Amino acid sequence: MLSQGKLYVVGIGPGCKELLTVKAKNVLEMADYVTGHKRYLDLIKEVVKGQIIESGMGREVERVKIAIELAQNGNQVCLVSGGDPSIYGLAPLVAEMIYRSKIEVDWEIIPGVSALNSASPLFGSAIAGDHAVISLSDILTPWEVIERRLRKALEGDFVIAIYNPSSRKRKPNLEKALKIIKEYRGNCYIGIAKNVCRDGEEIKVVKVDEVLGYADMHTLLIIPANETIVDGNVMITPRGYSKKYDLEVG
Repeated sequence: MLSQGKLYVVGIGPGCKELLTVKAKNVLEMADYVTGHKRYLDLIKEVVKGQIIESGMGREVERVKIAIELAQNGNQVCLVSGGDPSIYGLAPLVAEMIYRSKIEVDWEIIPGVSALNSASPLFGSAIAGDHAVISLSDILTPWEVIERRLRKALEGDFVIAIYNPSSRKRKPNLEKALKIIKEYRGNCYIGIAKNVCRDGEEIKVVKVDEVLGYADMHTLLIIPANETIVDGNVMITPRGYSKKYDLEVG
């Protein structure tokens, strides 16, 4: 028999209340417990009415275990994740732990607005149709795998959204990635979206050679496809309508 408790894995979006979904807000307000990384909890504290349990970086497994146990004990629990919990968030970890442990617990994923969804419109429409999403973090994925995926995405001429481009410990990964990008696209333009929807928001388009001075863990990079239109800080990736219709207005 399942307890009356429930675990919600909640995507809080980029961090501003305007892009927090109605469903996410509702479950955060009614939860007995809300747990997550302090950085994300600080963004939604005004919404939370239950008890907050903070946790630090690198303690994801412990955080999930606590959330599951609280739900099994009859509590309504929210485990928060930045952006969307299925995109470099906690949803896959929750699903795998429940599956491998063969436990019974009522749980649900509440989708959120991911970084690429909130950043793309700020350039015009940088991401449209087919695209690839790659993280440069090698904490859980070996660099050899990341490099292979990046090369395949560049060969396929996808627009590429790059998450976790750089940190103090992982700056060499970005340097290697930029070198690979130049192999395929030359010194092309790259969209940089930093702190989207939060204090310090910065949106700009720079050449590959200039990226290192701007990118950090709070940054999303957008690598355009060959057909992407770049004009100043505008990036528009056509869907193909101009090949069938006259798009001139007036």
